[in-house]
Amino acid sequence: MTNRNRSYRVAVLMVLGIMGPACILGGQPTGQVIVVTATQKAGETAGQGPAQADATPTETVPAGLPTYTPTYTIAHLATPPGTTGTTRYITDFDTEPYAPQKKAISGDEYSNNRWERPFTAETMEYLPDVDLIRVEMKIASPWVYITFEYKKPRAEGIGETMYGVEFDLNKDGRGEYLIWGASPADGEWTTDGVEVWKDTNYDVGGATPQASNAPWDKGDGYDQNLFAAGVGADPDLAWIHQIEGGKKVQLAFKYSVLNNAAQFLWNGVADLGVRKPAWFDYNDHFTQEQAGSPLPIQTKFYPLKELFGLDNTCRDAYGFSPTGTEAGLCKYYGSITGTVFRDYNEDGIFSSGEPGLSMGTILLGQGACPTSGYKNMVPSGSGTYAFMDLPIGTYCVSHNVGFPDPSYHFTTPHLVTVILHAGDAKVINIGINWIDPPE
Repeated sequence: MTNRNRSYRVAVLMVLGIMGPACILGGQPTGQVIVVTATQKAGETAGQGPAQADATPTETVPAGLPTYTPTYTIAHLATPPGTTGTTRYITDFDTEPYAPQKKAISGDEYSNNRWERPFTAETMEYLPDVDLIRVEMKIASPWVYITFEYKKPRAEGIGETMYGVEFDLNKDGRGEYLIWGASPADGEWTTDGVEVWKDTNYDVGGATPQASNAPWDKGDGYDQNLFAAGVGADPDLAWIHQIEGGKKVQLAFKYSVLNNAAQFLWNGVADLGVRKPAWFDYNDHFTQEQAGSPLPIQTKFYPLKELFGLDNTCRDAYGFSPTGTEAGLCKYYGSITGTVFRDYNEDGIFSSGEPGLSMGTILLGQGACPTSGYKNMVPSGSGTYAFMDLPIGTYCVSHNVGFPDPSYHFTTPHLVTVILHAGDAKVINIGINWIDPPE
């Protein structure tokens, strides 16, 4: 073997020796699958001859030695299979009708970390791909799918606008995980531009979660990057693609990111203007003067300044019934309806053949009984009443009536405490009976 070939052989072995341990940290495999190949330049050949006695290599690489550039390929083993259906969804304010006026009219609350800012800074040009309309979540273990619906796609947003979701596992108002990805170019699943972040020291949200703490410089937001474009302990951890011809974007990630949590708060976000996980929550990093406002009524702060091209949703409760006091919580509603009826057999049950009664007034109070004063309603001619679209919470339903004679009496409780959860439709019927006078 010539000196040139022996030196070449040693050089290649040195390259492979250096690159080989790159997948091992602290003596343990990272779990990432990386293929390392040495790519030979076009037009060059690698000489090969019969084995000879080894010679001591020189420190200087001989002139003319072919150069080999390592090429790294992330080998993906599992892509999301895709799924249909919706487990939960959150709707958000539509700002497009007000875009010609370069303003939003609702949905932006600087003091509460709510953003409705699908505009550029200063000039207030509308960004339809940032204007979230609906965010859906589907859990199909081992995958979680988040679908983002916005007003319409924007070519300039491809690779720029970040679509993401925050998860608050301990329900304290601070996000523990941020999973987001850059707007993809097509419908093929990709890990390009996808990131998974974790807050390891619980400082997202500053001293008071969701509320503004600006200027706050004592935190580092989402500080640990668990995954970036396929690089991480699991190269298949999170993906993104377009659906419905670019009208929507869908993220998919492994449920194990959240330790398969059964309960959490979650919200969607679209971010073109800032895109810095370490600055969450943004109303801690920017003062309102720095952030600006999309609301012309806030003359001191309008238009948008450093905090622009941003939209997020309220927070939805998954796997538990919220109390209504959770920071950033969406407005949840329920209803309380019923009938005042004559209970002939006095069994406390509204049965067929028992007529409704338009007697007295139904009183609704906030809090446990006895309370009143929130809403009142006179029963209809058929005895029915309905309190619709009530925020979740505790209420007192009572019946205020003056009976015409002592024989009138209630056959059911007429002072009832109701705990209303999201989507509840409580029915409280009130029975009354009396002794008819002899004919």
